[in-house]
Amino acid sequence: MPTLDRLGDRLRAADARQERLLVLYLTLGDPLTDSLELAVAAATAGADVLELGLPTPGTQPRGADIASSFDRARQCPPGRLWELVRELRARLPDTPLLSLVYPQTVADVGVDPLLELSVESGVDGLVLTDPDGQLTPGRVAAAGLSAVPLVRPGADAARRRRLEDSARHLTYQALAERTGVRLDPAQVGRSAEAAALGATKPFLAGFGIRDDHDIRAVAPYAAGVVIGSELYRGLAAAEPATRVAWTEAAVRRWKAATILSGTELPGSEHAR
Repeated sequence: MPTLDRLGDRLRAADARQERLLVLYLTLGDPLTDSLELAVAAATAGADVLELGLPTPGTQPRGADIASSFDRARQCPPGRLWELVRELRARLPDTPLLSLVYPQTVADVGVDPLLELSVESGVDGLVLTDPDGQLTPGRVAAAGLSAVPLVRPGADAARRRRLEDSARHLTYQALAERTGVRLDPAQVGRSAEAAALGATKPFLAGFGIRDDHDIRAVAPYAAGVVIGSELYRGLAAAEPATRVAWTEAAVRRWKAATILSGTELPGSEHAR
């Protein structure tokens, strides 16, 4: 059972530096990001946490960019996915790793095998897109992992409080209904501010965050931001030989946007 608290340590360190976590999403086995060099380069450039997609046979993400990455990755044998996690853990011993878990992921792998493989391969937590499903936050916590339940837009106060209570460190607040949605720039900050009202636990903000402007708009309210679809759009447009360098530059830019200035601190006039 895991004894380290990489996610909690990284969260506390970011808070002490008055910055937010930058969480970078990667689909395991996708040829665009299959080289672990890209993941390692991203962490070295400033990504605080890596969120890993598991392209099991039946899993079909709704967002177009992430769905395409899953389709490309289906050539990767299931066993190889967990080998990649182990290799990534060995190369990044201090970086928190989160697995993105859909209901079909659980159906394809099974609750107990998924938890066992997650612990054995060095995963720190599971992002649960269906926290009321077969794999509950309680089961995740019992395995010694951090449950990060997804809170969808429009969740009522009672449901949100229940999901917050079930999370060890963080919840994941979706700003849109699916990944890859292009939100109006002004809406991003308003959505994050609305999510922060009444929140009892820190949260990651994702779904629709695209650039430095969006990150700065969200940073006063969230504990971290998740970038996924925008990463994949950039990688698809880049020449293969330049993808690692493009990722490093993008991560540095995104991470710089997570650093709060005095006027952005919670409680300031700008933050309110």
